[in-house]
Amino acid sequence: GFPVVFPMLKALSSAFTRGPDLKADILDAGVDLKNSKLPWKIHEAKRKDNGQPATVFSFEITPTTSDAARSAACNALRRLKTLRHPSLLLFIDGAEPPADAKAGKVLIVTEHVTPLSSWLASKPDERDEATSGGLAGLCKALHFLHYDCNICHLNVCITSVFVDKAGDWKLGGMELATDKDRAGSAGIKLLQPLLVRRFMPPEVVRDNSQADRVPHSVDVWSLGCLMREVYVGELSSPEALKDTTGLPKPLIPVYQSTLKSNPANRPTGKDLSSSPALETDGVWVTNAMSELTLKDAGEKQGILEKIHSKIERLPFPLLRFKILPELLKALEFGGAGTAAMAPILKIGQKLTGDDFAKEIVPGVVRCFASQDRATRFGLLQNLHTFAQHLTPQLVEKDIYPAVATGFADTVPGMRELSLMSMVHLVPKLSEKVVNSQVLRAMAQLQGDGEGSIRCNTTICMGKIAQYISPSTRDKVLLQSLSRSLQDPFPPSRIAALLSLSATLQFFKPEDIASKLVPGVARLTLDGEREVREQGVTTLKLTVAKLEEASVNMSKEVLQAATGGGG
Repeated sequence: GFPVVFPMLKALSSAFTRGPDLKADILDAGVDLKNSKLPWKIHEAKRKDNGQPATVFSFEITPTTSDAARSAACNALRRLKTLRHPSLLLFIDGAEPPADAKAGKVLIVTEHVTPLSSWLASKPDERDEATSGGLAGLCKALHFLHYDCNICHLNVCITSVFVDKAGDWKLGGMELATDKDRAGSAGIKLLQPLLVRRFMPPEVVRDNSQADRVPHSVDVWSLGCLMREVYVGELSSPEALKDTTGLPKPLIPVYQSTLKSNPANRPTGKDLSSSPALETDGVWVTNAMSELTLKDAGEKQGILEKIHSKIERLPFPLLRFKILPELLKALEFGGAGTAAMAPILKIGQKLTGDDFAKEIVPGVVRCFASQDRATRFGLLQNLHTFAQHLTPQLVEKDIYPAVATGFADTVPGMRELSLMSMVHLVPKLSEKVVNSQVLRAMAQLQGDGEGSIRCNTTICMGKIAQYISPSTRDKVLLQSLSRSLQDPFPPSRIAALLSLSATLQFFKPEDIASKLVPGVARLTLDGEREVREQGVTTLKLTVAKLEEASVNMSKEVLQAATGGGG
C-alpha cells in the first residue's frame, strides 16, 4: 500500500460520477500494464459510435486500496479528460466510482494504442524514423504541459508512453500530473512512493530545493532517461546515464543536455523538439501537412512534391494512417489540386486492393465531380494507376458522367484526356452506355478541330472495339476507320491503319475487300513516308485475311460439290 495521503491529488479528483455505460465495449479481461507503479490493466475495446478499435485502462479499487493510489488513478482520468494535444493520449470517455464508494473501477477509454515497450519489441524495422519522431512528439507534449497548462507531469517514463496505429507516440500516465506551483520539492516529496526513481533527477532523489525553481526540469531529465532506455535498454543505475554507447550520434548532445546537474540549465521541451537531431523526414512531412492549408497554391505544390520525394523513406504506418488521410483531405477540400495526386497514388501502391478501394477510391471519386479543372486533369492523367480498383457501379454512376463533361471542354488537353480515359472505363460500362453515349461522343471527337484528338479517337476506338456489341461494332468501326483513313492529319491516317490491323478479326471479308482495301491501298502511295510504310504493312495483313477467306470459300465450294456428287 501507499502510506502517504496525497491531499493535493485528492483535491484534483473529479467529483462527477458515472454509471458503467462507457462509449466503448471492453473486449477482454485485460493485461497488467508492465512496470506501472499503479496496478492498471489495459484492455482491447471497440467504440460504440463507429466500431473502431479503442483502448481501455482500468484500475480496480478495493477496500484495501490506499487513498494515495486512488487519488492518483482518479487524477489520471481527470487530467487526460481535460487536456488535448496531438502528442497526448486521446481521451474518449471515462468513469470513476463515487467518492464514498469502497470498491469500483476507474476506467479510461482512449484511442487504440500499444504500450511503448511492446511496440519497441515488435517493430525493430520501423524504429529509427519513428523513434526520432516519437521523441520529438513527447518534447512538444511536455512543452504544452509546462507552458500552456502550467502542469508538471512527474511520471515521464517508458510505462507512460503509448504508440498509435500511425506510429505516433502519445504521452499518458497522468497519475502524478501536478500544477506547477505545487510541484516544488514539498509537493514532490509527497509523491515519493509513486515516483519512478530511476527516472528522477538528483535534486529529487536528494530532496533538494532546486526543484522549486524550475519544476518542469524534472520531466526533461526523465525524458533523457527515457531516450536512453528506448535505444539501450532498462537503466540499471544513475551512473549508467553517462554511458552514451548505443545512442545515435546526432542525439547524444541533445541527450546530454537533458541531464545537466543544474536544473536551470536543462532545455525546455520546445528547445528539444526543434533540435535537428529530432527533425526527421517523418517529422518534416507531418509538420508540413499540418500547415498546408495556410499556404498559397505555389507553396502547396512545392511542399507536396517534396512529400512525394520522401515517401519511400517513411514508415508504412505513418503513411497509411496519418499522411494519407491528410493528403486526401488536401485533395478534396484543401485546393491542393493535381499536386496531391502523385503522393496519394504512390502510397496507394503500398496498400492492398481492399484498402485502396476503401481508403483512396471514395475521395478520388468525389474529386471527379470537382469544378476545378486542374484536379480533374490530374485524376485523368493518373487514371491508369487506379482504374483496376474501380467497380462497374462506381464507374457508371459517378465517374463516367463526370468524365463525359470533358468531351466538350474548351481546353483541347481536357477533351483528349477525357477521351483516352475511355480505354480504362469502357470495360466497366454497360453495353447500353457504351452504345448510346460513348460511341456518340467519339463520333463527335473524330471531327474535332485538333488533329491529335482525332488521332487519339481512332486509337481509342481500336482499343475498345472488343467491348462494343457485335451488331453495333460492324457499322461503327467500319465508318470510323474509313473516315480516319482519309484524315488530313498524317498521324491520324497512321492510327487508322494500326487500328485496322488490330481489329481485322471483327470485319466480314466482303467489307474488308470492298470498303477497306481501297482506302488502305491508296495510302501505300501517300505523300508521307511513315504513312506509306504502314499502308504497305496493313495492306499485306488485309490481303492475308482475304486470302484466308478465299481458301475457306474454296474448301466450302469443294465440300458442297463433293457432297452434291455423293
